[in-house]
Amino acid sequence: MKSPEIRKQKKNRHQGQRPNMDSVNQNEFYFRSEHREKTSKVDPKIINLSQRNFSTDEIELLKRGLKFTPTPKKDDVDVIKDTEEFCRKLRLREFFQNSDYNDESLVRNKSDFKPKSNRDKHLDDYINCLKKSAYNNHSDIHVRDNISKIERTALKNITGDDTIIIKEADKGGTIVIMDKEHYKDMVLEQLDDINFYKELPSKEDKKTMSTMKKYTSKFSDNLTKKEIDFLLNFEVKTSNFYGLPKIHKSKQIQNGIQEMSEPYIKLPRPTDLKLRPIVAGPSCPTQRLSNLLDIILKPFCKLVPSFIRDDMDFLNHIPESVEENTKLVSFDVTSLYTNIPHNLGLEAISFWIDKHPDVIQPRFSKEFILEGLKIVLQNNHFFFDDKYYLQTKGTAMGTKVAPTYATLVLGFLEEKLFSECKTFFGEDFGTYIERNWKRYLDDCFIFWTKSLQDLQQFNSILNRLHESMHFTMEISENKLPFLDILIIKEGRKIITDLYYKSTDSHQYLIFNSCHPSHTKRNIPFNMARRICTIVIDEDRRNTRLCELRIFLSRQKYPSKLIEAAIQKAKEIPINELRTIRHHEEENNEKIPFVLTHNPRNHNIFKTAKQFFPIIQQSETLRDLIKPKDILHSRRQPPNLKKILTTAKFTSNPEKPMVSKCEDPRCGTCQVLKTGQTIIFKNGMKFDVKSWDFNDCELKVITFVIEPSF
Repeated sequence: MKSPEIRKQKKNRHQGQRPNMDSVNQNEFYFRSEHREKTSKVDPKIINLSQRNFSTDEIELLKRGLKFTPTPKKDDVDVIKDTEEFCRKLRLREFFQNSDYNDESLVRNKSDFKPKSNRDKHLDDYINCLKKSAYNNHSDIHVRDNISKIERTALKNITGDDTIIIKEADKGGTIVIMDKEHYKDMVLEQLDDINFYKELPSKEDKKTMSTMKKYTSKFSDNLTKKEIDFLLNFEVKTSNFYGLPKIHKSKQIQNGIQEMSEPYIKLPRPTDLKLRPIVAGPSCPTQRLSNLLDIILKPFCKLVPSFIRDDMDFLNHIPESVEENTKLVSFDVTSLYTNIPHNLGLEAISFWIDKHPDVIQPRFSKEFILEGLKIVLQNNHFFFDDKYYLQTKGTAMGTKVAPTYATLVLGFLEEKLFSECKTFFGEDFGTYIERNWKRYLDDCFIFWTKSLQDLQQFNSILNRLHESMHFTMEISENKLPFLDILIIKEGRKIITDLYYKSTDSHQYLIFNSCHPSHTKRNIPFNMARRICTIVIDEDRRNTRLCELRIFLSRQKYPSKLIEAAIQKAKEIPINELRTIRHHEEENNEKIPFVLTHNPRNHNIFKTAKQFFPIIQQSETLRDLIKPKDILHSRRQPPNLKKILTTAKFTSNPEKPMVSKCEDPRCGTCQVLKTGQTIIFKNGMKFDVKSWDFNDCELKVITFVIEPSF
């Protein structure tokens, strides 16, 4: 039963009256109302730069954002595969009995070892019951779809339109739609720069893998057998080149956004739009070596005086007050990744290894690391529009070691910077610069206490560090953004606020997306906690929290959930909020049951819990596998980004087909069925649906068994 007071408030709201101020804080109510008017401007979620016109249904679908996940269809095969893998993990736990196996390998391939059954009767019974439930449960759980049939048709229409390219903006999360030819011309304009790229006559994956084999053979004493297996034994795929639109640096787009206050805006092709180059190669020949080198070199980053991990780390370096004449100054390195010459990079890494030899394991020699980096840097080849290219300068934005490599290269140059500053400005101020100069990758910041003339001299020293490194400078007397923080100087006092770029779409995950409920429940709290961490001033904090209410309400989050999250975040003391929490080491005692999140599938995890008493009957497993050890882990089904965007680009997409190689000795080709479609004797058809499975080089071959009926 609702109380009379609540019924009265509800009646008042229907009649357009203010709620009872005894139950709602009056100042807060007026503050929200006033602030809501100030934030009436709608940030663009979709920027259409193409000639294509989108229907209302297509726009409504895209407005949900690329993170939005449509409700997937029921998939029994998925459940069965995941259940099989979980049962294998249980058998591994029983087989190894949590034995303390000492293996110093930093990387390794996933093992496919599966212990045999009949070792423990209770475990066998449990696995049989669980598999039976997974195989036999075909009931269709009724779940309301989170997109309509019309929107599914709209999604199909957008996906099937090969005249456009959809990309997420470089910053802000805005969806950018471009004509395919326009996008192609912009990418080729970058690739035609002979200072950074050159076209290759053919694919060079085999040649690179041959180099990798020689490298691992030469340095076999540096590597374990599992590390060598990890570096060589995997399915290789050529990297793809793509670009992310830098809409925040296009004045024409910025002007268009200011003129139109709509979630969807259509603009003519801007002439000042640039792309951020990305080389996507998660399975390219050098990516695994890049991963190993990143693990080896990352500990050096902590030894770089200017190094900051993230916003939180930077907050803890900001003073509460500064001298009256202090200026806020930030620097940005122009195109850092592509502008690092290979010789400079190798010299920098060599410097850090010599300076701190105790940071890395003794088995990894300096020669091993430097030769490995050469392979990664010199074999950055990729595919774009049916052609192959090589990046001749810099490192790819996409390879695993790139951020660590760039951090150490600039850290090496900063050693020279600090030395020159002590010579020019004197020991005391040079030491001040060394302690207060902070950097996150290519973004740098300092509180400058000297004159503008001295600052210009400092800028000159920066830009003389290396001919390939160019620093741009931004100065302010009172406020300046750095990362996601706005630093504000009021007299001598320093306060911090949240900073949004003008192109930030605030495209947070919409509440009806097909995500686990705990993920969506945690979003309001984590965002409110972030605001409370950055913004200490109460009035500014209330402003940002009111904005958060509006942003999340637009994304259909329940008001009760938002308010509870904000209240919970506000109750946390600031010293606790700003305490850096280091990532906990992986708990090897947990046994993850990884399932694709699909509300239409049978809840096999619940079944796994129900059958668990069977395992507890085993004296061997009772203490070895406990209910709390079973971790329900969810993998996300395809979202709009996965459905609508792709790294691979080709002007003339052909239907995938199977073809034979030219090697007459190839045994696979002797039995290989070629073509785009295979037609069986009974008229059934099998279509080749992916270029990833189209030749004889695969280590795993798909067999199609022709039915005899």
